[in-house]
Amino acid sequence: MRLLAAAAAVAALVSTSAAGAVTKESAAQAKPFVVKVLVLNFDPIIPSEGGKRLHEVCKWNDPRKLAEGYIADIKEASHGIVNYKIVEWKDIDTFHTKIDGFTYTPEEYMRCHRTGTGWHQPDTADYVKTFKDFGILPRIDSGEIDEVWFMGAPYFGYSESAMAGPGAFYINGDVYDKVPCKRAFVIMGFNYERGVAEMIHDLGHRTEATMARIYGGWRAEELTTNWARFASNVWQSGSAGVGSCHVPANGESHYDYANPRKVLSDADDWLNYPKLTGKKTLVSCENWGGPDYQRNYLKWFFYRLPHAPGWNKDGRLNNWWEYIFHFNDYDERGRLKKQTK
Repeated sequence: MRLLAAAAAVAALVSTSAAGAVTKESAAQAKPFVVKVLVLNFDPIIPSEGGKRLHEVCKWNDPRKLAEGYIADIKEASHGIVNYKIVEWKDIDTFHTKIDGFTYTPEEYMRCHRTGTGWHQPDTADYVKTFKDFGILPRIDSGEIDEVWFMGAPYFGYSESAMAGPGAFYINGDVYDKVPCKRAFVIMGFNYERGVAEMIHDLGHRTEATMARIYGGWRAEELTTNWARFASNVWQSGSAGVGSCHVPANGESHYDYANPRKVLSDADDWLNYPKLTGKKTLVSCENWGGPDYQRNYLKWFFYRLPHAPGWNKDGRLNNWWEYIFHFNDYDERGRLKKQTK
């Protein structure tokens, strides 16, 4: 209730929604916006455990607290630009159906969990069936919701982030571009066995895939675009910007978020984008701090994501959050598809 009330208060202050009309001028203003979310929390009841929900039985995280933490972190990291509003939260008592029609019973799932074996294959959840079962497509078409979150557990078969609808593209998950709706939408797959850090991590890969598309590709060692320079790290690129989802500016391997090594980086200069000065400072894990180094690094990463008004001389917006959330308004190179009133 607290989460929904807070999100509603934010919505009252923000006039632009993810489904709203956009012009070249309005896109360039870098205004805050609301992302309206439907949460489908697959948290089955386990009868043999006194009717407790799966996350309680396995002593995993409370899905609502995870959502609250994620919403707050992204609002802070985006300088108040991204404001999630949970339109509806559905607690679902059963397991998610797989693409071959299989659905775990509580006994089957708990047996696999306790033994670590016997998991069903194929593992992938049936997204298209879920869209039908929960009436998602009409709500996307009407603008009631912009995005869907699946909350689940290990072996529920979710992509970290997937996209459906006309013009859907790869964002680190399956692409359901034949789904009959009027606009593309994102489905985030969150795991309540994990924490807020992993939720932000999912958004990190969604961001990387989106920006690689906007800039016509991405290779860490080829610093030929603003995105590649932003995401660069010494280990893979030879020089350091902010870093990528897996590798911080000073990282020496994947997931190296707690590395104390200090390297020269222009990470802080990206806060001045597009008026970069070229100034570099020493960067290490001390810049984002612990004890949750992954969560703090990813917030530090997103805080430096370009978010300024106007259009860059490279033909892209100076506010990259637009591309991550308002993807229906832009073509594959970041140009506005059409002007609307």
